[in-house]
Amino acid sequence: MQIRTRLTLQFILIVVIILQLSLFFIYFKFKDHVEDQFYNDLKSKAYMTAEMLVNIQNVEPTEQTASDKTEYYLESKENFLIFNHENKKIYEFNKLKENEIPVQTLEQVKNSGEYRFTHGKFNSIGIFYTNKFDKEYTVISEAVFNSTDLANLRNIIIIDFCLIIIILTVSGWLFAGNALRPVTNIMNQLDKILPSDLSQRLQTTGNKDELWRLGDTFNKLLDRIETAFKHQKSFLSNISHELKNPLTVITSQLEVVLAKERSNEDYRKTLSSVLEDVRDLSVVSDQLMQLARIKNNINQVEFETIRLDEVIWEARSAIIRSFPHYKINVVYNQLPDETEHLEIQGNEQLLKTALQNIMDNGCKFSKDNQVKVELSGSGNVWVKISDHGPGISDAEKKLVLSAFYRSPENSMIKGSGVGLALVDSILNIHHARLIISDNEPKGTVFTILFDEGLIAANG
Repeated sequence: MQIRTRLTLQFILIVVIILQLSLFFIYFKFKDHVEDQFYNDLKSKAYMTAEMLVNIQNVEPTEQTASDKTEYYLESKENFLIFNHENKKIYEFNKLKENEIPVQTLEQVKNSGEYRFTHGKFNSIGIFYTNKFDKEYTVISEAVFNSTDLANLRNIIIIDFCLIIIILTVSGWLFAGNALRPVTNIMNQLDKILPSDLSQRLQTTGNKDELWRLGDTFNKLLDRIETAFKHQKSFLSNISHELKNPLTVITSQLEVVLAKERSNEDYRKTLSSVLEDVRDLSVVSDQLMQLARIKNNINQVEFETIRLDEVIWEARSAIIRSFPHYKINVVYNQLPDETEHLEIQGNEQLLKTALQNIMDNGCKFSKDNQVKVELSGSGNVWVKISDHGPGISDAEKKLVLSAFYRSPENSMIKGSGVGLALVDSILNIHHARLIISDNEPKGTVFTILFDEGLIAANG
């Protein structure tokens, strides 16, 4: 069932229930009013009958005088009966075929003073009457209740109800269509957005309502999808370039060396160059695999309590083993009295990788192959890694965190452009902030600020 149909039916159902309750209330209130008026008339007639028949001095009507001692049956719409204190009928306006009034009913009239009941086809009211001679009587006034006004009102309500149902069906269908028109417009616009052109966005209304929020949510989703597609295209383009160049170099070197007989020294040089290129490919592939694992399994990274100073020393040792000529000076700045303040919640291997990449970049781009690493555990925990390289311009400080971006000025230095993107992803899952600033007089400072929620000390 379509939403428009469902909304129309729900709208009709709700209004019909409210309408029925309202019409029933009106009908029964009017019915009560008409019945009260009917019984009040009967009561007035009962008093009038009693005044005329039993309120005259020394007159005691008998049953024989009520009907001229003749039994007859009349099809009348009203009747009057009078009973004495012994519940004996002393007067009857019409002698009817209906059963006699039960004694229990007469006693009920005496006990309550006024009592409404039904008697055959009649609606009756009984009153307990005492005449001026202190004689007690039970007077019954009854008539057939047949209100033309009530019947007319019932017919009007039925006709009005049917007309309102028809009007509700039409107006509900139009109302539901009008309410869903913006949703239909959104669906039509979404159908026109193709993977080949994700730059299109939904046209939202100026009203800050739920539909505007829905359109805005879709636009934000499209922004993320477009960004993901761009990253994918960039990734494929850059990875093919990064892999193609070294593979082409390796192929060319092997083809040249195999073109004719070479000396052992030539073979050794060629194999050394090929080995170096293969190692570079291995580094790039490892970084790409790590980056892919972090992007795809961000919620599956396991955290534990680790000592940040120990992670720094392990990262330093790993770099020195691979590049003995690198110089990495570790400086402790305002260390806390208790070493627990240097403990954080994180993934040791990933943080070690991030620190290694920053240290490696600093040494590689510095002419003296030297970086300075500062660690502070007083207040907020932070790590600063300073180098003496060419520096990074303000325009490139955000670009360097994108995968495969390399500054044109440093294109001659070997690199894949993946290292800092990997660092940024690792720090993001640790809720740590990376700040890139200038080092005086020359170089770059990478500052890592760890969120207080990661600090393991004191809970």
